[in-house]
Amino acid sequence: MEKGDFAMELHAIEYEGIPIEYELIRKDVKYINLRVNKHGQVVVSAAKRVPFSVIEEFVQSKALWIINHLAEVEKIRMAQPSGAMYGGKTLYYLGEPYTLHIAQGLRQIQRSDNIIYMSTFQTDSVGLRSEYLDWLREQATGTFTKLLDEIHPKVKDYGIPYPKIQVRNMRSIWGSCTVETQSIRLNLQLMKADPDCIRQVIYHELAHFRFADHSRRFYALLTEWMPNWKECKERLETMYKDGV
Repeated sequence: MEKGDFAMELHAIEYEGIPIEYELIRKDVKYINLRVNKHGQVVVSAAKRVPFSVIEEFVQSKALWIINHLAEVEKIRMAQPSGAMYGGKTLYYLGEPYTLHIAQGLRQIQRSDNIIYMSTFQTDSVGLRSEYLDWLREQATGTFTKLLDEIHPKVKDYGIPYPKIQVRNMRSIWGSCTVETQSIRLNLQLMKADPDCIRQVIYHELAHFRFADHSRRFYALLTEWMPNWKECKERLETMYKDGV
């Protein structure tokens, strides 16, 4: 993704060893405007005729002011609940940490270089979370299907049908299955975990097509299919928590 997709450029300066990243937006203003928004992002607006060297010098002259305001934003962030959405928040995607970057504009979410870029007209945390989960659900359908396509050939000789996948944002379970309808439900939150954690849940649900309970035979089959399932389950239960 080109950062220009959001009609802005990202630049950075350094102040006494502290990096300061800022968005540069070229638009119809008299000269140069600078602000720190509530998401903790430094936004600079400048007329097209202003040379970049002049803009960079201006931002450098405001560096201490920027740092002080960023510190105030961070205090506000620390007081927010874990599920709050804001610029600079750490989000997990397929086991990797990403930093959330929020810009104003038409709805668009993309990943690049460990950053999740979110363009939106939403201004409150609840709306941002809803849009993000909608996007995550879009990614989940393809990701879960791809992993099931990889797994099913390894289990079909055990009489396991190819199930229909349903994605749900569930609070207390990672997955469930219905043998009668040959379907499995996978938790949207699995998209935050590494692929082996997701595989573990898929294998678990497929094993239920043979054994409905959690008997010794069930776990023997799961271990045969995925010997390291316990380690994956431990990671899934203890890591990748971002509150969203």
